[in-house]
Amino acid sequence: MTSQAASIVPITLTVDDRTGLTLYAPPWEDEDGEEWQGFLGDGRKILLYPSTEELAAFIATGEENDLSDHPGYGQVLKATPDELKPSPENHYDLDQVYEWAGGEPDPVHVSALADVVDMVTRIADCCDDGALRRLLEGTPAYAELVDEDNSYQGKDGRKRWNELGDTIAESWERAIKRASDWLEWVGDFSETEFDADDSVWERVGAEPIAIRIGDETYLTVRAEIPIDPDTDEVEMAFLGSDGTVSVFHEVTDLARFCREATGHRLHKLEWWDELAELDDEDFTPDEDATFDLRKPSGPGTELVVELAEFCGLEADLDVLDGPNVDRDDWRALVDEVRTCLQPAD
Repeated sequence: MTSQAASIVPITLTVDDRTGLTLYAPPWEDEDGEEWQGFLGDGRKILLYPSTEELAAFIATGEENDLSDHPGYGQVLKATPDELKPSPENHYDLDQVYEWAGGEPDPVHVSALADVVDMVTRIADCCDDGALRRLLEGTPAYAELVDEDNSYQGKDGRKRWNELGDTIAESWERAIKRASDWLEWVGDFSETEFDADDSVWERVGAEPIAIRIGDETYLTVRAEIPIDPDTDEVEMAFLGSDGTVSVFHEVTDLARFCREATGHRLHKLEWWDELAELDDEDFTPDEDATFDLRKPSGPGTELVVELAEFCGLEADLDVLDGPNVDRDDWRALVDEVRTCLQPAD
């Protein structure tokens, strides 16, 4: 884990099916050149909150905490709840370790696993838990995991990956127990802003959709883009830019584009980068996200309006008013919308 000097970052920890939000200050040097790191705590335990609003409310009280003397805490005091949302790489799911270790050693899961073990080691350091520190730093399989140059490819790599899995099966429950003893869950976690059961698409605030026009089916992504955080006002946007919507015929092509492309309207969504962790099939539109525009329908009409507004079309949307839509008017409007659907590479 790398960091800028004197920074404080919001993170989430998931432990025993609960996900809480706290603050972490990566290593920094004080005026005497001494290195420190720390978490938002009350002098005894790390404080975890169920939402950015509740974390912001605590910060606003001005109550002394373990980060009060941090050189960057003044910026934290000015942060809005929206600014206290952790970035995708700052989610640490201790419960998922077993599943990751039981799967294939692909780079995404190896990196996520290493980040979690590294963060638990930092909890041990900050809370001066020698037993937890020895468990992680003194176990070769864990120490090797957090080595950035480590790889589990090839025959030797597979052997070491299996050894890591055995180590986790034997010792991770103890690591979770000791880490949990340092956590203070503040508030009601029955419904949290960071529900571990939420899908990635729910966190992103987007969904893959299918659009049927004539004999063609187009795949793309639709999302709600916040306009005004004070009023929760949003606008509908699509995978695209400059008056066009990027569309695909194959789910694999849509998945690849979402992982790799950056020059589109949705890339700056808060959790967009988490889509890189999804399998190709997770980009398949749900049945209720499939729109047949070959004839007028309620959901289809809403989608046509959203596409026309997103693409800046000077279309006559008034033809959609009323209980019945003329079929010729509908076909003309859909044909116009179709001109802004751009097949992408």
